[in-house]
This record gives sequence, structure tokens and C-alpha cells, in this order.
Amino acid sequence: MFSTLRVTSQCNLKCLHCYSANSDCGKELGIDEIKSAIDILVDNGVDHITISGGEPFMRGDIFEILKYSSLKTKTGIVCNGTLIDKGAAKALSKIDISRLMISVDGIGAVHDRVRGKETYSRTEKGIFNGLSYGVPLGVSTTLTKLNCGHILEIYDFLKKNNISRWIIEKLKPVGRAMESDICTRAKEDEVVTELLMRLKAEDRDMNISIFDCANNCSAGLKTISVNPNGDVTPCAFMPQAVCGNILTDSWGAIAEKIGGLRLKGSTCF
Repeated sequence: MFSTLRVTSQCNLKCLHCYSANSDCGKELGIDEIKSAIDILVDNGVDHITISGGEPFMRGDIFEILKYSSLKTKTGIVCNGTLIDKGAAKALSKIDISRLMISVDGIGAVHDRVRGKETYSRTEKGIFNGLSYGVPLGVSTTLTKLNCGHILEIYDFLKKNNISRWIIEKLKPVGRAMESDICTRAKEDEVVTELLMRLKAEDRDMNISIFDCANNCSAGLKTISVNPNGDVTPCAFMPQAVCGNILTDSWGAIAEKIGGLRLKGSTCF
């Protein structure tokens, strides 16, 4: 089973499509509580943890979290890249993480339209810092109206810099995305998916994954998520669908409640 562990709600950006916006979870877990949460996840069959936020590098103890988790199970981290300076990249290179995933939603101004003025140059610098220290690195792209016509530009950037892992996710109308009209429509999805499938077939060196959980939801079956305060939900995109707290409720009770949501057909939409 795969788990997202959201270690903070804090973020240094205000992206138009942020799923964790408007989901302040209150008091965040301390370092010892996070370690306990990791132990509980691993003891109950989670074999892959992705650390996320908010922006996880807003936490001063993020490297201690990553080191502890990576000693327990396969561990990756998702971030916006703007805080990956040379010091952070060097520290990451000494931890056995599966992958540092950095969000890139376009090249230059396209990225900036989604994530804020001058964010692309900072994200690009974070990518180059990671690469220069040999950190295993991939790129995550959220498909929106603003970038669906610029997918090949991202692909070209990845090829130029020998980045072989690329995850593309369809935007879900949750969080701040509900306030902006940037979700793609069916025809746009069809065109981009066809393009990506062609790239995937033709380029065996590039590991491309395309996620559209609306048509293939694994929430509560193969994935769970832990909010910054320890609350457990079936999926990171359902922060309000709380099924218990990892530190105060039994795993059995949490699993039973998640199962009940699945039976009701609950989704993040």
C-alpha cells in the first residue's frame, strides 16, 4: 500500500490548482509524532511513503523526517522545487530517497501563470541543484487549460536534462481549483492523453505515468493519506474525508471507516 504523508499545510506559493488550499488541519505533528506515524504506517502494510505538504521543505526538520522514513520503507518527496538550494540538494544526496519529485506545470511564463510570478526560474534552479548532486529526480505536471497546449515543451526540457521520470495528473476540482476555471475539458484531455500515450510508446527511456483517478480511483484500496495533524483520509485529494487519527485511533477502526466510504461510492468530487 502507498501512503502520502502531508507533514505541513504551510507553503511559500499560492498555486491556482492547489488541492490542499482551504484545508488547514490545525496543529501539525511534531517530529516524534511523525516518526510514530511512519512506524504505524509501515507496521500496517504501507511499503511506500511520499512526503508532501503544503511545501514540505518549509519544515526545518524535513531532512530528519526523510532520513527516518527512508530507513523504514521506500520514501519519496514531492515539492515545488523553489527551496532546493545547493545545501538542500547536498543533504538529499546523502539520504536514500526513492525520488525527489518537483512540480513543473509549464516552461517559463506558462508555469508562472499557475504558480506565481518568477516561480519558474526558482523551480528550474532547484531542479538543476538536485541534478548536480545526483539526487534521483522526476517531474510532476498537473494538466490544466493553461498548459495542455504546452506539454511537448515540458517533454523537451526533460529530455534535454536527462530526466526520465514524468508524472502527469489531470486536475481535480478540489481546493483552490474550485475557485478557478482551469480544469481541462473532455476534448482537451483526449488530445493530451493521445499525445502522451504516443510519447510513452515511442520513448522507452522515459518513464511516463498518466493519472486520472476519476476513472481509476484507488483511494482506500491501494492508497491512503495522512494530514499534517495526523488525520487519515482515503486520498490526499480528500482532506476533509477524515476516517480517524493515526495516533489516537486504532488502525482497524480507521480501515473500517475507509471501507464504509468506498461502499458509499464517495469520491473527491
